[in-house]
Amino acid sequence: MASNSYIRGLVLEELSKSEVRGMIDSRIDSYIKEKDFKKEVRKITADVIEDFVKELWRKNGFWKNSLKNG
Repeated sequence: MASNSYIRGLVLEELSKSEVRGMIDSRIDSYIKEKDFKKEVRKITADVIEDFVKELWRKNGFWKNSLKNG
């Protein structure tokens, strides 16, 4: 049979429900924050690329002639 102190040690080692919920909630929050961060980075990147392409199109006479005359 298991001794009383051994059983008490096992019970003390166990996590409480609130500790488990806290760990799960923190992992979910960090995942959501990471997902939101990635979404914002993608939005900013798309805006920058769009501005870059518009600028290339607007000044295509400058760079196009330079490439043709090589």
